[in-house]
Amino acid sequence: MSSIQKFMSDVPIKELICLEAGTGAGNMTRYLIEKGAKLVYSISNNQEHLDYARKRLSNDGVKRVKFIKADLRGLDFLSDEMIDLITAHMLVNVVSPVDLFSIFKELSRVAKEGALMIINDYNPLSSYQTERSYLVEELFKIENAIYYLVEGEPALVWYPSEYITDLLQFLGWKVESLKLLYHKTPWEKELLQEHLDVIKEMCVKINHENLRESFLQNAAEIFNKIGDEEVIYAGSIYGIKMRKK
Repeated sequence: MSSIQKFMSDVPIKELICLEAGTGAGNMTRYLIEKGAKLVYSISNNQEHLDYARKRLSNDGVKRVKFIKADLRGLDFLSDEMIDLITAHMLVNVVSPVDLFSIFKELSRVAKEGALMIINDYNPLSSYQTERSYLVEELFKIENAIYYLVEGEPALVWYPSEYITDLLQFLGWKVESLKLLYHKTPWEKELLQEHLDVIKEMCVKINHENLRESFLQNAAEIFNKIGDEEVIYAGSIYGIKMRKK
């Protein structure tokens, strides 16, 4: 059992109406179904994620999930106060501050009084450091710089757990539990390769050739300093349980 599953092990899920905010690979959707959720709204703006998550479920499981492609800032298809349990697994770090407030406000609207929200995500990379952590930081800095140029906002934001709890308390939630699930976050080269691929994909959208080549060269140099079997530790992962008042 993973640390995240242990963090959720005392949460009664059977017969609850749940919402997974950000489907991702569908791990949480599957977990909720396996634990007896009555219905899961699995919501993402990425159709590939939704399709992949659907394939991972049994035929019986799929019947209790509504896979919906939608913007979490506007859940007009859901009524007020209809959700018992909301999960957001590794969603927060890919959302800008303005959008994060909008998403939490909308999730608060659809949550019942007494509903539970569970968030698992990354603390800032500075929360755990080794002499090799700078390689991960530098690669992500390049990714964010490119996103700023192309999209006008960062690809990744490392919010401290206290920022998330303060924001939700402002929206009418109270902290039920805050725990450090992983005191150091492992970054394997295979995972960092995915970020390098994103950098290459986004660089195509930069018109200035010298700038584009500079980004690509710097990212490749950083990536090539990482051993094939090396695991670099940077940052930590938290778990938060919030209860709607």
